[in-house]
Amino acid sequence: MKKSVVLFVVILMVSLLFMSCGTVFTKGGSDYRSGVSAYEKKEYVSSLRYLNQALSVNPEFVEAAQLFPVVFSEGTSYYKAQISNNAAMQDRQAADVVYRSYTNLQELHEIARISGRSGLMIEDFTSKLEEARLKSGDLWFSYAQSLQAKGDRESLKQAVAAYETARDRNPNLENIDTIIAALIEEATVTVAVIGHGPSNESFSQKVLADVTKILGSDRFIEVIQREDFNPGPDSMVGPLDIAVMTAMGEGWDYVLEVYASTSFEEISKEEPVSLPSGNPLFPGVKRSIGYQTRTYLSYRLFKIKNGVSVVAGDTINELSGPYEYTFSYVQAEGLRELNLGGTGKKNLRYVTSKADDMTTNNAINALRMDYEYISIPAEVSDPSDQTQWIAYYKNQYNDFEEFAEQESGRELFYAIEVVHHAPTDTYFTIGESLDAAIQRSKINSAIMNALSYTARTLAAAEKERTAYAIWDAGEIAAKGVKDLL
Repeated sequence: MKKSVVLFVVILMVSLLFMSCGTVFTKGGSDYRSGVSAYEKKEYVSSLRYLNQALSVNPEFVEAAQLFPVVFSEGTSYYKAQISNNAAMQDRQAADVVYRSYTNLQELHEIARISGRSGLMIEDFTSKLEEARLKSGDLWFSYAQSLQAKGDRESLKQAVAAYETARDRNPNLENIDTIIAALIEEATVTVAVIGHGPSNESFSQKVLADVTKILGSDRFIEVIQREDFNPGPDSMVGPLDIAVMTAMGEGWDYVLEVYASTSFEEISKEEPVSLPSGNPLFPGVKRSIGYQTRTYLSYRLFKIKNGVSVVAGDTINELSGPYEYTFSYVQAEGLRELNLGGTGKKNLRYVTSKADDMTTNNAINALRMDYEYISIPAEVSDPSDQTQWIAYYKNQYNDFEEFAEQESGRELFYAIEVVHHAPTDTYFTIGESLDAAIQRSKINSAIMNALSYTARTLAAAEKERTAYAIWDAGEIAAKGVKDLL
């Protein structure tokens, strides 16, 4: 039994596959397949239209010709059944079902008439459609009147939509346009906007523009296009007071106050450390360059009529950061003229170690590695040239946070060539040779200075961006109060 069922399903699937594939390369096949799809969804008008298109380009299309009367017959029965089930009801939803059904019937039979195909019982539903249209319009009009009679703003807004539906059904309803216009005006609230915080005039303009874009998209909200709420230099009242008093005098409904400010706090600090951190030996300095930002935004919606009161509002107070680029270095204790290994007298910068040889050597190697592991890119032809490193890092980074994450935490000797080993009164060179130590000192200094310069430059760019961080204040405020208006 199970085998028979499986075999039947397989045969059915294969048959359907060949049936659908059989029209792929047939002229008019695309319209036919669309017609079949619409038919399966009981979208009879669309289905018949597709089938008629298929037959108009391919009159010999057998499958389309066979399905055409089926769709016409089933569609006619379906829409007439909808009418029969709803015609006796005296409510707008049922009237709409009847109206749409007659509309579909008229279209279905018009397509059949135009097709010229024989054997179809084509009818004219013009008078019935007109009767259904007018009845639907009258019922929607009565419903709109009942909503209008309630008097509250939400009901008035719903009444506008109901009147507009009534007008769609019957544009000849007496004074319908005047009724709708008056009702929209009655249901509309007025909102004055005051944006203040930054001294830049364009901030208040941006706030007004953003609030207008968001709230003004609602036809029942009118945003007052005025910005002249700023007090004069000798005024004893603030811009909010002026806006509220103006609103009371003009009969406006609301005042939306939007206030915002930002602050950019630079970080530039030094603290004593012992280096290297894994084996502290030399006194050093940890340098931090960076910033943190504070953003403050608040909005309040004042209702003006029947006494001034705050009906909505919010405050956003955010601290972002701190973001820091850090590095640690050992500074030279002084400068000595030395002749090391018979290489001639040279002025060399030094730092002193009182530890044993091995401890001193390990500490030197640790402080050399962080910077010697920095590969010299092709863009830097002279690694001792600070300007080339600056140009390289400028191309590498345009975001301070990424820069700080990638480049922070290094430790080095800064502008030092030798370490004086006090117990033996000898000198360790910070390199394979004295010349290498002198060159390495120049390279390390160039890299460190370039990184410090890059950190300050990127931080300055963030300061510029921070000034615009509050420019979406109007948008935030408008979205926060829109559902309350």
